[in-house]
Amino acid sequence: MRKFLYAVDLHWGYERVSGHKKPLHDLKAINAMLAFAVDFKPDEIILGGDILDCGMISHHNHGKPGATEGLRLLGDAKELRNEVLVPLESLKAKNTYIVGNHEAWLDQLVEMQPTLEGVVDLEAILKLEKWKVIPQGGQYDLGKLTFLHGDTISGGEHVAKAAVINWERSVRFGHYHTLQMYTKTAPAEYKNGKTGIAVPCLCHKTPKYGKGKPNKWVQGFNFGYVGDGGLYTDYVAVIVDGKFVAPNGTVYKG
Repeated sequence: MRKFLYAVDLHWGYERVSGHKKPLHDLKAINAMLAFAVDFKPDEIILGGDILDCGMISHHNHGKPGATEGLRLLGDAKELRNEVLVPLESLKAKNTYIVGNHEAWLDQLVEMQPTLEGVVDLEAILKLEKWKVIPQGGQYDLGKLTFLHGDTISGGEHVAKAAVINWERSVRFGHYHTLQMYTKTAPAEYKNGKTGIAVPCLCHKTPKYGKGKPNKWVQGFNFGYVGDGGLYTDYVAVIVDGKFVAPNGTVYKG
């Protein structure tokens, strides 16, 4: 039996709001997850992408110096490493990092400025020597579960359904910053139904680009158990105001 923890969409970084530098990540939510991880002692840790936000190099901010004033990629990377990666590495699990669409902006920057090759590199700036890095669009399989970032899934209001139908596997993914579930059991495989779960985020739920509009964002992460035959039992921890209750009744807060 192997225990896993899957976290996605931390969006570690900052944005400019009314002239002030404000975090996109939610440290309280992240610390609640880290506190749980220490007690849970996972055998596998999977970071599902958009862990480092990289917003200051995004094409969305090209030609907008006011939007990136005072923001520094290497500073964000150093903070993320110290506050999240080092604590996770100390748990001595098998570590996997799936590249999301936000981290892929690093490659886009190098395509625009080839002189930055080897300098603006995700594995280098985050020091991911202890992590297996899965390229953007890739997958990580653990037993009968498949983990993705989620940016390759298009399903409108029904992304969990689209994930199961398109992949024909049980899928855990992020990218959509929400919680959604779908199940499918085929007549020929009635003993092994497939499930799709859109896993919540660990970033703030009201970034500036949302313009204050209502959204479906939820904070949380995914964890569970995979047996020797690949069968699994897993849970979604939903974090509210930096706190959640584990299945054993323990309250974790950041």
